[in-house]
Amino acid sequence: MGLNRSIPSKEGFSKIFSSPDKRHSAGGLLVLSKNNELPYSRIGVAIRKKDFRLATTRNRIKRKIKGSFNLKVLELQKKDYVVLVKKQALDKEGCLNKDLEFLWEKFKN
Repeated sequence: MGLNRSIPSKEGFSKIFSSPDKRHSAGGLLVLSKNNELPYSRIGVAIRKKDFRLATTRNRIKRKIKGSFNLKVLELQKKDYVVLVKKQALDKEGCLNKDLEFLWEKFKN
């Protein structure tokens, strides 16, 4: 891919959480977005350790979200996106992908 599409942890997340331009939720996911000065989109994923104790589970969720983002990145607006994952995100199998598809549609150009 060549570009680092990750948001730097501390500074980027705090800017987006404090004043997002747009927010949409579906199922156990909340996506916040904020305009950036870059010619490309970036993503960050926030998962509470309290909700998902095992690191392998948290990493699997992050991989699914980032993979979905990479498939849609050319269709999305040039913004910073933070996906906040709640505990109910994995209640039903296959719901995560459907929820992500629904949310990315909200942020298309």
